[in-house]
Amino acid sequence: MGEVIYKFFRTNEYLFDTIISNQLYFSSIKQFNDPYDCHLTVGEEIPIESFETHINTLHDKEEDRLKHLKAFKKDPHTYTQRYIDCFNQILNYYGICCFSRTKHELLLWSHYTDSHKGVALGFDYELLKKKYLQFDEVDYDDNPYVFDINDINHSIARTILRKSTNWKYEKEIRFIMERSKSVAFDMSALVEVNFGLRCPKRTCVSIHYLINKLGYKNCKFLESNLNTLKYSLNFSSVDFEALKQEVLNESKEKRFNVNFSFKDLIDG
Repeated sequence: MGEVIYKFFRTNEYLFDTIISNQLYFSSIKQFNDPYDCHLTVGEEIPIESFETHINTLHDKEEDRLKHLKAFKKDPHTYTQRYIDCFNQILNYYGICCFSRTKHELLLWSHYTDSHKGVALGFDYELLKKKYLQFDEVDYDDNPYVFDINDINHSIARTILRKSTNWKYEKEIRFIMERSKSVAFDMSALVEVNFGLRCPKRTCVSIHYLINKLGYKNCKFLESNLNTLKYSLNFSSVDFEALKQEVLNESKEKRFNVNFSFKDLIDG
């Protein structure tokens, strides 16, 4: 097995749907938490020469080319804004599934797993690349990608993969589909389940049981622990027999810990 990449989840229906259906959801850009994610900009002004080149490749009829050129010359700002709106609609059709190259970044656990109560699923990168053919690393920069109307396909790709340097800690890899949807993955691609520091014990046991019951064969189960010497996480194998016993003991304590006395009735 080669590199493992990670997808972080809260312990909600999306996590369990992913495990039960062995499908990954490719989100629309509109669902992202960063308003600058996939932000489209064409710069301050499109040069008339660039626009003419673009229109000549886009329209066969001279009449159509002249109509667009006239509208652009009359009000470049309004026409450009309409173009931006049009390409934003195109961008919103794409489906994107995000992963990280690391499971050790504390901020990822805080932001995406409900403050360490969730999990990070680890996937075999090579197997995912064979299944989902469009992918790349995110490009972190201080400025959005400037859209080139004469190279639309490249510009769309770079816009989808550009994020602010504020997010560099995520070490993100993106898989891209032509539209937002759920797509099956090879069950052998799921190779790790990493439980957050605060993931409830009963949830850990339930996920372990579900994954084994569904027939995932290559999966390791790891729990996170605080490194006492530095701000970092350590991961170790989960002893599920001991964990199950703890869950059962806690259940017994709750059932028999009755804070009620018949003496209260008499005194009342």
